[in-house]
Amino acid sequence: MSRKLLAATLLPWAAFAQNSSEPTSITIYNRVEQPLTSALAPVEVITKAEIERRQPRSLVDLLETLPGMQFGTQSGGIGQSSSLFVRGTESDHVLVLLNGRPMAQLVNTNVDFSQLPVSNVQRIEYIRGPRAAIYGSRAIGGVVNIITTSKVNDTSVGVTAGSNDYYAADVSVNQWVTDATRLQLATGYRETRGYDVIPDNNEPDRDGFDSKNLTLGVEHQLNQNWTIDANYSGWKNNTDFDDDGSGFADTGNTQYFQVDAGLSFEGSEINSELNASYSEFEDESWIKGKRASTFSEASSAITRLDGLIQHHYSAQGYALVGIDWQRDRLLSGFVAPDRDNTGVFISAFHSWNSLSIELTGRVDDNEQFGTHGTWQSALSLDLPEKHKATLSYGTAFRAPSFSDLYYPNYSNPDLQPEESQNWELDFTGDYDLLDWRLSVYRNEIDSMISKLENSTENVDVLIRGVEFVVKADTGPVHHTVNYEYNNAKNIATVKQLDRRAKRKFSWIGDIDVARANLFAQVLYVGERNDGFYQVVNGDYVKMPVVMPSYTIWNIGARYPLTSNLTLNGKINNLFDKDYQVAYSYDAPDMEFYVGADYRF
Repeated sequence: MSRKLLAATLLPWAAFAQNSSEPTSITIYNRVEQPLTSALAPVEVITKAEIERRQPRSLVDLLETLPGMQFGTQSGGIGQSSSLFVRGTESDHVLVLLNGRPMAQLVNTNVDFSQLPVSNVQRIEYIRGPRAAIYGSRAIGGVVNIITTSKVNDTSVGVTAGSNDYYAADVSVNQWVTDATRLQLATGYRETRGYDVIPDNNEPDRDGFDSKNLTLGVEHQLNQNWTIDANYSGWKNNTDFDDDGSGFADTGNTQYFQVDAGLSFEGSEINSELNASYSEFEDESWIKGKRASTFSEASSAITRLDGLIQHHYSAQGYALVGIDWQRDRLLSGFVAPDRDNTGVFISAFHSWNSLSIELTGRVDDNEQFGTHGTWQSALSLDLPEKHKATLSYGTAFRAPSFSDLYYPNYSNPDLQPEESQNWELDFTGDYDLLDWRLSVYRNEIDSMISKLENSTENVDVLIRGVEFVVKADTGPVHHTVNYEYNNAKNIATVKQLDRRAKRKFSWIGDIDVARANLFAQVLYVGERNDGFYQVVNGDYVKMPVVMPSYTIWNIGARYPLTSNLTLNGKINNLFDKDYQVAYSYDAPDMEFYVGADYRF
C-alpha cells in the first residue's frame, strides 16, 4: 500500500479523540496554587490525559501546536537540537521551570527541548508574555513549567516501537503508601537509529539518539497544614548529528540532574512556601574517532533558595510577598565568575464584582549588573454575555549569559542587559460549547543580544502580534484551533527576525468512539528568514535564505483492550511532506509508532 493511499484510508478516522476535563488550578501564574480562571494573562495547561492522547516522542512534538510557540531551529528528528521562540522573542527569553524551580540551562541559557524526557511529564503549564515581575531574569517571552510530580495513585509500564528503529520503555510508580506519605519512581529509556539529517553533506550516516531518565520523589503531610517534599530528576543522552561544515563536532552527550526540596503551609487565610534546589547541566561534543583532539565540554549549575507568603485577606483578594536568591556557576568550558542574584517581589490582587486588578513589583540585585526593577499590572472587566476584556502591561529584563560575555571568539564583555516593555489586550468569550481568546500584544525589547555575522551586539527589536484561540465542541468532536500572526523586526534593519514565521495555524480534533480514543492534528508554519555562513575574504558572511511554508498532519489512536491494558498507535507527517524547519536540516518523513501501556 502506498503512503498516500494509507493516509487517505486513515484520514476519515482522524477527526476524533477525547476531550478531557479542563484543569481548574495552576501554580505558574504567581508561584502558588490558584484557580485558572483568576489568571489575568493567557495560560495553557496540558494534562496527563492529553499527553497520553498525543503520544509525543519528545516535548517538541507535544508543544509545537501551542499558541505563541515556534521551534525555529529544529535540526532534524528525535534528539536533534531545537530551540523555542515564544511570541517572536529569542530562545533564551523563555524561562523553563522543572516542578516550579528554574532549570540549570546551557551556559547561553537556552533549553534544548529535544533533550528533555517526556515520558515522566505529568503536566505542563505555559504562560505567554513577560513574567519577570514574579520570576526575574529571562521571563521576557513566557514561562514553561514542566511538572513531573502527581498526587494521583498510578502505577504503569509502557513500551513503544516505531520508525527509524525507535524503541522506548517506561516504568512509573506514584503511590500514597500511607494516608500522609506519597512515593514516586519513574524511569525510562528510548533510542532511535535516526536518519541522515543533512543528506547533501559529506557525512552520509544515520544520526541516532538514546536517552535514560530517572525521577524520584517523596511527599509527606506533617499535619493538616504542613507538607514537606523532596525530588530528584535526571537524564543522560547521547546524540549523533551531522557536522554543519564547521568541522567542530558530530557527536554529543548531555547530562542533567536536579535535586529540590520544599516546605509548605496551607491555612484558611495564609499560604506559604520555602524551597531549595540545585541543578547541573553538562554538554560534551567531539568528532567521531577524534575525541582526544576535538573534545569540548561546557557545564553550568544553579543553586537556588526561595520563599513566599500569600495572605487571602478576603474572598475578593490576596497579597503576596516573596524573596529568592540564585547563584549561577560555570563549572567547565571556559572562564567566568560566579554570579549571584537576589530578588524581592510583592503582588496584590483584588476583585470588585465585574472588575479585577493586579499589581506586581520586583527588584533584582544582580551581582554583575546592579539593580533592576520590573513591574506588571493588569485590569480585567467582565462584559455582558460571558465576555471579558483584560489590559496588561509588563516589563522584563535578562542579564547577559556566560556565553554572551565570555565564550572565546563569540562573545562581547561590554554587552548590556536586555530590557522589554510589553502591552497586551485580551478579549475572551466563554459559552456552553465554545470558548475563545483574542490576544493583541506589542513587545519592545531594548538592547536584545544578537549574534551577528562576526560579533555579538545589542540591538533593538519591536514585536507585534495577534493570537486567536478557539476551543469548541461539535457533537462528540472537540476542536482546538489556534491562529497567530507575529511581526518580529529588528528596528534598525526593519527585517523579520530569523526563524520566526509571521503566520502559524494549528488544529487538533478529539473524540471517543466505540471505546477507542482518537485524535488528529494539523500544523501550518509560514515562510521564515534563515541563512547559512560562507567564508568571504577570511570572514564569515551570512547568506540569506527564505524557508518555504509547510503543513503537516499527525493522527493517533488509543484502545483499551482490557481495564488495565491499552494499545496505542500514531502516525506523524501523515502525507509524507518533504520540508525543513531550519535551513539544510531535513525534517522526518512519515513515521509510525505502536505501543502498549499496562496500569496496575
